[in-house]
Amino acid sequence: MASSMYRRTAEVLFPAEFGARLSFVIKEPGMRSRYGLSISNLLHPTDFSHGSDVAFAHALRIALDTRGSLEILHVDRHRSKAKWDSYPSVRDTLHKWNLLDREASRSDVAHLGVHISKSASTGVDPAQGILDHIERRGADLIVLATHRREGFDRWLKGSLAETVANRTEAATLFVPYGVPGFVDLETGKVSLQRVLIPVDQEPAPQLIIDATAALIESVATEPVEVRLLHIGDPAGTPSVTLPHSTKCRWQWVTQNGDVVDTICRDASQNKVQLIAMATNGHDGFLDALRGSTTERVLGRAECPLLSVHQLDE
Repeated sequence: MASSMYRRTAEVLFPAEFGARLSFVIKEPGMRSRYGLSISNLLHPTDFSHGSDVAFAHALRIALDTRGSLEILHVDRHRSKAKWDSYPSVRDTLHKWNLLDREASRSDVAHLGVHISKSASTGVDPAQGILDHIERRGADLIVLATHRREGFDRWLKGSLAETVANRTEAATLFVPYGVPGFVDLETGKVSLQRVLIPVDQEPAPQLIIDATAALIESVATEPVEVRLLHIGDPAGTPSVTLPHSTKCRWQWVTQNGDVVDTICRDASQNKVQLIAMATNGHDGFLDALRGSTTERVLGRAECPLLSVHQLDE
């Protein structure tokens, strides 16, 4: 299927009647795209904090809506035994969400079409423990809480979430501490009306566009405005194929300015509930020092951020 170059110097919302005219850039959605991408096998590393509980709610909601699997993992370098009673309670949460009775059994959870398990690694470094677990068990999507750090603070103290994301090919949904996100912890309700996807020639944006469309199709309860933001000369707007979606309302935007500042300003002004970005990880010394573009946006984001690594050609 051929793709087409879109160049827009102002916001353009494609109305429904344009569907036939744009059909040559539309492809059918699905949890697994032609790139082999899936988001139905989830891993949620937890540190048992309240911030991690918010990330857990996102992981559980996505697993339910994709009818997938969710593994909840805790890694503790200081313990020799797992502390199972500290894990978030799946059945209690599903009861709060009015999906299970209070006296529901584990088998009742399976009847919802989702498989949930809990794992522990002890006596090892958390980042390495998570990566080892992914190597053994695999994961399509990692959902985890993260501290927001910038500049030297990020370099000196590091980030477990960023370390894991930079060393695995799995997509990662970061939920910053102190951010409620788009899944309500108490009710399980999804509030996702606006999403921002910064796009450029590099990293290639097709995979993150596919992943975002798959996520929206799975969890959104109403149409979602998806802002495709290109920063710089409109002639540099990348060629992409927009997934056919009943829920995504694609909107092209071109702006000028510093990349990180522009992304964060657009996200704030438009009150987006999710930023989605392709990443190459760290490219060179400066990125290692100050963080990749994705990491710098994450350090200032007021909403969750979905990150997907560009695939090697």
